[in-house]
Amino acid sequence: MAAIDDIPFKGLDQAAVTAWSEALGDPEWFRARRLEALAALEKLERPTGREEPWRFTNPRAAGLDRARIIRGGAQPGAPEELSPGHGKASSGGGSGAGTELEPGGLIAMADGAQTGRPKLAADLAERGVLLTDLATALREHADLVEPRLLVAAAPFDEDWFLALHATLVSAGAFLYVPRGVEVELPIGAVYRRTRSGATFAHTLVVVEDDAALTLVQEHGSPEELDGRAFHHGVTELFVGERASVQHLTLQEWGSEQVTHFGVQRALVAREGRYRSLLVTLGGGVVRIAPDARLSEGSEADFLGAAFADEGQRFEHRATVTHAEPFARSTLLYKAGLLGGSRNIFNGNLIISPGARGSDAAQTMRNLVLSRHAHAEANPFLEILNSDVRAAHAAATGRVDDLHLFYLQSRGIPREQARRLVVFGFFEEVLEQVSVPAVRRRLEAALEAELAREVAA
Repeated sequence: MAAIDDIPFKGLDQAAVTAWSEALGDPEWFRARRLEALAALEKLERPTGREEPWRFTNPRAAGLDRARIIRGGAQPGAPEELSPGHGKASSGGGSGAGTELEPGGLIAMADGAQTGRPKLAADLAERGVLLTDLATALREHADLVEPRLLVAAAPFDEDWFLALHATLVSAGAFLYVPRGVEVELPIGAVYRRTRSGATFAHTLVVVEDDAALTLVQEHGSPEELDGRAFHHGVTELFVGERASVQHLTLQEWGSEQVTHFGVQRALVAREGRYRSLLVTLGGGVVRIAPDARLSEGSEADFLGAAFADEGQRFEHRATVTHAEPFARSTLLYKAGLLGGSRNIFNGNLIISPGARGSDAAQTMRNLVLSRHAHAEANPFLEILNSDVRAAHAAATGRVDDLHLFYLQSRGIPREQARRLVVFGFFEEVLEQVSVPAVRRRLEAALEAELAREVAA
């Protein structure tokens, strides 16, 4: 059959999806799952923006009615040549070198297709670690993939966009860490856009009992695209008993033509630990929904840092569910806003009836650096057990003129004083970034944004 490099959103039917699946080389079991997802899509209500989960971000921003779903189109290259660093906040004006990781492995995708070959350190491969593209995983590791992909952590039939994702996903990564294996060096997954259209990318991570992993996901694009681009990314993480997973996600889209809707779902088994760091710097409209479900004695820490300037619209909807007793969770999100930008934080804490002994805290803060910027911090708590500890704090404020006056009275120029105040605001998050290269990237991005403000 001839290759199919794009498919229109309008007019999706069984014939079109079957042809798309055949062109992608799906095994029969996943082709059947796509068609099940298409059937679910036809039954589910498409979001309009009037629903509570969508009242801050218009789902029509995806531009799907006029979009074509694409795969491929970027120049092929080795994964390390595609480390994005192309967000407008990156140091070097859009030609940065990425996180400069010394990775244990690296995989890259561009415009909905695999680019180059995944790279994995030889010693990790010898110990049973798997890092491969989604298409290979569907064919060669179905025993690990089929029971989990879009049916366990992020079921396709619960949400219209998830059903669309399962119907059309064309690229992705599969990462597997066997029982007891500790991956000391970070493993990176790079997602890049170079042209207009819609892409659906999936990352599936399985970390068995007593294992450990640090995963860094990066998103980037050039500053100029040939039209509107929509990226829908879903990451499913399965954290085994007593396992430890650190998950760092960077959105550094270079173009405001990019709209990014993201879903991150972690299922954390007994006494497992999951730490998420979400950094949002680029893109026009970005809506990310990180989520963790905690079993007995498990832990989750959600950290977030966002910096938005003129025209950018960010929303972060974090949900932590304490499903079983004695779990612990924290959430700390901070954002700085310039120009006419907007940032919305929604923190959802759910403590189930049987989750006695839960310990949870949420902190969300916005620093507004322009009178035209808009920010909100909205904590939501659903506590169904009285034997718990739960705390929350949310605030939106401006740079304190007294702080600036104090620093200026010590001979520090106003621009430098403003920089110190902003870095002090973010330090609570920065000091918890355990991968030095990622911390350097975030610091450079903040520097670049503040420099742009002064230049303006």
